[in-house]
Amino acid sequence: MSLFSLLNPANIIPRFPPYPGPYAVGSFELEIPVASLGGMAGVAETVQFRVFYPTEKPVEIPISAQPASSWWGSKCDKKTAAATATAAVDPAQEEKLSEAVNQTTATGGAKPVRWLPEPHQREYLSAYVRFLGASSGFAEIVSYGGRLLHYITLPVTADAPLLPKPLDHRFPTMIFSHGLGGTRLAYSHICGSMASYGIVVVAPEHRDGSAPVSFVKSSSPDSPETEISGSKPESGEPGIDDTANTPPQKDANGRAQVDYITHPHHPSEETAAGRNAQLEIRMHEVSLIYTALCKLDRGILPANSSISTPGEAGKDLLSTFKDRLDIRTPGRLIWAGHSFGASTMFQMIKTVATPPSTNPDFAPLFTPPPSDDDVLPLKAQITADSPLMLLDLWCLPLLGKRTSALFKHPLPQIAADKGRNVLAVMSEEFWKWKENLNGVRRVLSHDPGRKRGTEHHKWFEQWDEHHESLASLESAQLEVGGQIVAPQGVTPTPTRPASVAGREQPRFFYALKSAHLSQSDFGVLFPRAIRKAEEPERILELNVRAAVQWLRDAGYAGVLGGYEGEVGGDEAIFEGEVEGWARIGLEEVEAAVEGTGASGGGEGLEGEEGIVERVAE
Repeated sequence: MSLFSLLNPANIIPRFPPYPGPYAVGSFELEIPVASLGGMAGVAETVQFRVFYPTEKPVEIPISAQPASSWWGSKCDKKTAAATATAAVDPAQEEKLSEAVNQTTATGGAKPVRWLPEPHQREYLSAYVRFLGASSGFAEIVSYGGRLLHYITLPVTADAPLLPKPLDHRFPTMIFSHGLGGTRLAYSHICGSMASYGIVVVAPEHRDGSAPVSFVKSSSPDSPETEISGSKPESGEPGIDDTANTPPQKDANGRAQVDYITHPHHPSEETAAGRNAQLEIRMHEVSLIYTALCKLDRGILPANSSISTPGEAGKDLLSTFKDRLDIRTPGRLIWAGHSFGASTMFQMIKTVATPPSTNPDFAPLFTPPPSDDDVLPLKAQITADSPLMLLDLWCLPLLGKRTSALFKHPLPQIAADKGRNVLAVMSEEFWKWKENLNGVRRVLSHDPGRKRGTEHHKWFEQWDEHHESLASLESAQLEVGGQIVAPQGVTPTPTRPASVAGREQPRFFYALKSAHLSQSDFGVLFPRAIRKAEEPERILELNVRAAVQWLRDAGYAGVLGGYEGEVGGDEAIFEGEVEGWARIGLEEVEAAVEGTGASGGGEGLEGEEGIVERVAE
């Protein structure tokens, strides 16, 4: 008997906790040619995204209820263990490993969804190791030796139909943009958790060089657009009516590779230009994905689309989404992202909602596309009512020559005194980073362009300083790896939970003892590798609780599942009654408290200067 067969796979392979909401979660992937969405091809020929959504609970298969601890420090309670099989598996049967380990929902033999994107798992693992600072040679060795990581599985049902609801029910819909080193699966737990409360969450994989690696399928010119008929009310059965012949299957190996792009690890004109170029690609991709969602909601499958479940089964799946997405009404699509993804969504909202600049030297990163009969124009969709969730917003990408012109304008939600439509959540690691914290507080204010005149705001007051190079703002850096880690100094003085009379303020909180990666899957999968973070599952739970309650307050209460299986909300998360969860004061709030009428937002914030990008030691 081999050593491998003596080990319990459920204890070796990292695994996810169950999703917290009342619904099971389904998931599928789509890759659509840019040309099929009316866009011009840029770096990549296609856009790719994974969708997480509520579905019916599958039939459960009785399995062991013995508690277990998973590999590298991730612990699992009885609820998780009861949903995890424990049989040892012989290496000769490793393809069946997924049926025995790391599944918190029994799918009755359905194909598992792997955390490392298939079919290029080895390449993704190697790219992650390089992203964390290892040499290419060592990364290749790890990619072969770390095969167990290929079997990390999401607690979802692959390609399940959307949860049946009355015909007039529309599901809240969110686009979630990943940060540096992210993929369409790197934030699966927060996306799946939101889906478990009744939200359709769309997670793009950006092809701007911010993913560790990405693979682009070659598009075929000979497949027509397909009409999805959807469920027929008289029979209740989904169906597909093709407008032409079924498109031929594409070559699964016809893909191009997009590698991670490394930029200098300090604020400079070179860095700002590079990040602006990435933002340009990202916003273009988000716009195209929005178009794709609008078409799917209308029952139209764009030409040459590649679905994770091919053929008629895939079309049947997509038909369950027809007339179900809450994106036809202005201001209903939910915009969200983490780190660079938060920067992307922030800039997207600003770009679309702000009147065009009259400065002839200003070239916007993105111009909304012409209107389409099947698509509510972006300028109509993005309003002061649009929900915007910013997780660990990273301000540096907003300071380039092509983004700073918009920096001094307030968000449309805040300008219209509808600040509660904005939720900002920070990790404690980013909360301690005073320059970035001041930047976030600044962009959440009614007047981001007002001069603060302090050293810590120098980054954000450069639009009137054209003669001054960003190179003068350089600070200490560590040239290793790619993740963003805040400089560590003295903990900031806690701010007071006040409000400004007559104005709705954004919801602004942070989770204590959390790290920048705590809002991604890395926190729960590899807890011992994430410094400065404790109780990773609880940190993610707090983020999800806040996001769901924020959406209840924003007008989605009637369509979201109840907290802990009960009808009703979770008001305590915003009332200072939850341990490990703290409010962050805003500039205008602090000014009102102090009675000064203005605030630099930097008092009590001490620490090292600058931005550092490096791997956690």
